[in-house]
Amino acid sequence: MRKNRLTLIITLLLAILAGYLIMNRSRTTLHAGIRDFAIADTAAITKVFMSDKSDRSILLTRQTDGTWKLNEKYAAHPENINTFLLTLANITVREPVARAAHNNILTLLSAKSVKVEIYQHTHRIRLGNLRLFPYEKLTKTYYVGDATMDNNGTYALLEGADAPVVIYMPGLRGYVATRYSTLENDWREHTVFNKKLPEIDHILVEFPSHPEESYKVVNRENISLELIRLADNKTLTAFDTLQLMAFVNAFRNIRYEALFNDMEPERRDSITSPVPMHVITLIAKDGSRQNVKTYPRMLPEPEIDVFDGSTVTFDRDRMYALINDDEDFVLIQYFVFDKILRPLSFFTRGRKG
Repeated sequence: MRKNRLTLIITLLLAILAGYLIMNRSRTTLHAGIRDFAIADTAAITKVFMSDKSDRSILLTRQTDGTWKLNEKYAAHPENINTFLLTLANITVREPVARAAHNNILTLLSAKSVKVEIYQHTHRIRLGNLRLFPYEKLTKTYYVGDATMDNNGTYALLEGADAPVVIYMPGLRGYVATRYSTLENDWREHTVFNKKLPEIDHILVEFPSHPEESYKVVNRENISLELIRLADNKTLTAFDTLQLMAFVNAFRNIRYEALFNDMEPERRDSITSPVPMHVITLIAKDGSRQNVKTYPRMLPEPEIDVFDGSTVTFDRDRMYALINDDEDFVLIQYFVFDKILRPLSFFTRGRKG
């Protein structure tokens, strides 16, 4: 009787142990999948390199001040960077790819995917809180493919693995594939001007078709502003100082709406060949120079003004502009730029001298 009871107890214990091992193995596999893709410490990321099958590539590099640079040339869009880091931290495995679709998905990933390389700041020696010999290390490499049929998941494959999986971001309706863009335009900061008064030496605003409205604003040791009419290079003494200060302060945050560098060269040339409507030049204290030239944007079809019945052929809300030494062709809003496109008469109206 005692022997049978002992056998029963041993059998029961073995059954419990087997169940625990099975459950633990299942959980370990799932959790390993989560850990394999997600980056727990995004603050340690130093750079991310992404490339696709069309030979397009993006390099995002964290700067010492916490900002990010794109392809070692442009400022990266901070909101897009924050969204991307949030994605890197929270992506997880929804499910493995069904065995029947395994080979097809591998073929798709080999033909169309984005390779993602994540580099992080780490240390060669880590003893408790002691960190010695810092260096940069490639910590994660994986491939991101297209969306699943339900558009709520994305096919992905860890480098070195032979089993593709479906990844997703909890709480996100949609798929994460679009966040791994290799298009430079998707990552660029939209800033045109970002200068405060102490950084500005002088500003030129030119109206080529109305030279009498052109002027220069000079920052005199951050104490006062000097207004000079360009038509005769005369320094004006009677002007609205508050309005002029508001004009200079507006240069803290001027952004464009969209980048159109991929527009057909012939169309771009036809838009920018006429004399520009405005030319704005900002010279900073450090000697750097920023220049903007604006051009009207023709409407696809003429419209009728509801107030006076006249025919409107040009967009009243947006215009085109060349920025960064004519390198970039962008779309800008009057609502944003009007505050730095004031004519000279705006400041001198009703005043003499």
